[in-house]
Amino acid sequence: MRVFDAHVHLGESGPWLPYMDPSISTSDLMNLFDRHDVERAIVFPNPHSGDKYPEMNDYIADSVSKYPDRLVGFGRVDPRRKDAAKELNRMKTSLKLRGLKLHPFVECFRPDHPFFDSFFERVNQLDLPILFHTGDGFSSPSLISRIASKFPEVHLILGHLKEASLSMLERFDNVYVETSGTTSKLIEMAINIAEDRVLFGSDVPYFRYPTQIAVIEASSIDNKAKRKVLRDNFQKFVSKYCSP
Repeated sequence: MRVFDAHVHLGESGPWLPYMDPSISTSDLMNLFDRHDVERAIVFPNPHSGDKYPEMNDYIADSVSKYPDRLVGFGRVDPRRKDAAKELNRMKTSLKLRGLKLHPFVECFRPDHPFFDSFFERVNQLDLPILFHTGDGFSSPSLISRIASKFPEVHLILGHLKEASLSMLERFDNVYVETSGTTSKLIEMAINIAEDRVLFGSDVPYFRYPTQIAVIEASSIDNKAKRKVLRDNFQKFVSKYCSP
């Protein structure tokens, strides 16, 4: 089965991990897609310092222009910067990027802090879906839940399906989850809550396709649900929320 991937990093990475360099070029990514039958993916910049994100957003937009049928471009912004709203506008209007990736740990901000309300209001006005890294600390789903509640028209993808994300999936219709780095059991639980809002994610190049796909295949969901996770839900999400 051809796979559709909701979580892929692309381009140069800043030196934020001591044990690996996740930088990857567009041509190398295309080769990886071809080897593992990946038909289409949401791609966004690797972590970097905030002043590098405009340049990296340009790289994403250029990559999408070369492979428009295979790549859906999301941009990155450091929401603490004074020019954050300006870059959001440029992403949407000039670069034609279709969404936003936020990593509260890397960008070091609390999503629930009222200081960022104007930022998320602009995201709402621009109709940009957000893929949030979820985990501990500032990336806790409990903090992100304020965004889901305050901005119900902004569609959120919670990365790395955690147990704490399940309650958000149950409470909010504007919340999706993606499966990178998760377990088969949590996938089963998410499918029982909202089988149309579970997306396959790989977190390539941090993780590997054979491992991430095997977690889906090992789950005790039926073949119809596996097809939804691996392709159908992605296609519906992109068609509905990431179209020009």
